Amino acid sequence: MIDVHVHYYGNQQSEPGKSDKELIDKMNRCGISLSIVNSLTGLTDNDSSTGNLEVFNLVSSYPKRLLGMASVNPYHRIVAENELEKCLSVYKFRGLKLHPWIQGYYAHNKICFKIFEICEHYNVPILFHSGTPPYSQVGQIAYIAEQFSNVKIILGHMGLTYQWREAIELASSYENLFLDTCGITYPFALKKAISRVGVEKILFATDSPFLEPEMETLKLRNLKLSSEDWEKIAYKNAKLLFRINDL
Repeated sequence: MIDVHVHYYGNQQSEPGKSDKELIDKMNRCGISLSIVNSLTGLTDNDSSTGNLEVFNLVSSYPKRLLGMASVNPYHRIVAENELEKCLSVYKFRGLKLHPWIQGYYAHNKICFKIFEICEHYNVPILFHSGTPPYSQVGQIAYIAEQFSNVKIILGHMGLTYQWREAIELASSYENLFLDTCGITYPFALKKAISRVGVEKILFATDSPFLEPEMETLKLRNLKLSSEDWEKIAYKNAKLLFRINDL
């Protein structure tokens, strides 16, 4: 399995090495072969470079188990743009995580457009927190998918409790709009997404450590999918989207 939505606290918020070991232990218990990790510090702190460096050091320590995903705040303009360039060109991170609700901007605000252009240039996907008004609504993110049709965009949490229906309809309308499975608690919502959007556009995710990987993994297994459909959601779609060739 490939988990596309994992946060890393870093050693600033725990004793050195503890959160690293806990992450790998959880992956091992749940049968997760690879996790794509972004920095919690990079989402919440004014200095995203520290968090991104922590992620780089982490994934460098576990190159067969972890890949990095950049975190920047578009409000920092040129600083954020330069940091993202470094993450994608030097650190070789595989995507960008944005959390407009925490960072305090509307997802479709034009201050983000240069960031989106950089992701388009490097051909990496953007994972958005979605489903939390007023800043992270799925309609705002779908607007980005329309304006930047060459950028692959993931609706993290599939719009959560109140916007999952809209998330499904929009993902079925935009070829470059994908859904991840974490945080959506209704089995019937996942079944609806599979039937309406198709298994090819749904990605397994846990939102660890905020949600328990054991529960998120069980949620997917309990859908009783065919082996072919399960494999696509569990890891094959992520391999294609993040260009992972060695798993």
